[in-house]
Amino acid sequence: MSLRGHQKSTHLLVETASFLVVRLGGSYLALPADGVRGVLTQEETGNEQAVTVAGTLYQPVDLAQLLSLVADLSGPEMRTVLYSKGHSHGAIRVEQVVGLTDVERKNCLPLPPQFQRDERNWFGGMMLYQDLLVLIVNPSWALGELAEVVRVAVGERQRMAAAGPLAVGGSC
Repeated sequence: MSLRGHQKSTHLLVETASFLVVRLGGSYLALPADGVRGVLTQEETGNEQAVTVAGTLYQPVDLAQLLSLVADLSGPEMRTVLYSKGHSHGAIRVEQVVGLTDVERKNCLPLPPQFQRDERNWFGGMMLYQDLLVLIVNPSWALGELAEVVRVAVGERQRMAAAGPLAVGGSC
């Protein structure tokens, strides 16, 4: 309350990022929610690898194979996540869709120094979700736009080297 009796509102703008958390094998992964176009069951997709929805063809993306993960994609919780980024559209099969979450950007963490090679293109960072460590998938890499990612990453690395080390919240 101010001296004149008026209430002062203290609204803080908290920046968040939305993610769809999925499970493949024992690994939990997050896809930026802005690219999710739908989640389909096995009955909705049938036996087809590519999926066409509303006139858009979603090409199959075998994320388990790309990440060398062992996944059972025949279980009742298996889902196909329809994902778009730019001109690329992918049908990503996952063992389970765990949930949709909003994360404060300050709680997105950069990859630790153990991640030194190609995996820096695979993941954009990490976060905690219900006490689970979740890796944030780089959708451009997963959808096959790696040439664009590498070009951006080189320029980004040069810019970040000039700016200093990665800070918490800088990865989403």
